[in-house]
Amino acid sequence: MKLAIGSTRAGLILKKDIIDYLKSLGHEADDLGMKEGGDFVPYYESAARVAAQVSAGKYSKAIIICGTGAGSVIVANKFKKVYAVHASSEYEATQAAAVNNANVLCLGEWVTPPQHARRIVEAWLTTKFGTGFEPQWVDFLKDSCDKVTEIETENLK
Repeated sequence: MKLAIGSTRAGLILKKDIIDYLKSLGHEADDLGMKEGGDFVPYYESAARVAAQVSAGKYSKAIIICGTGAGSVIVANKFKKVYAVHASSEYEATQAAAVNNANVLCLGEWVTPPQHARRIVEAWLTTKFGTGFEPQWVDFLKDSCDKVTEIETENLK
């Protein structure tokens, strides 16, 4: 899978680790955020760059890293077709994928050690929508995602 990834200065170290980890799993990552030694890119710019590409359909999944993950998730969710989640555990990442069909994962370098972040990323990437639910619940979850899209269409004009 080819993913977009981006960070601000407060995510450079974790981003490098996650890119290396993604490569070890056979994925590709296009870095759309701040680069080591490059000009400063604030969290809202990095998150917007990544989210805009997901919104446009250029990537089906993306990862954004800032200090805590909170600012990036707020910015990313301002874009249509972007369902960003901040996950601080494997369980949250799994549920975000299985229940909410989250297509953007936000992480915080200041609060998430690299080995923990790798497990979160893997859980999010390997969990398919509806995993672990009975068929009638999968239908409910699909309907719920459709309702969220309706809300998005109405409010993000």
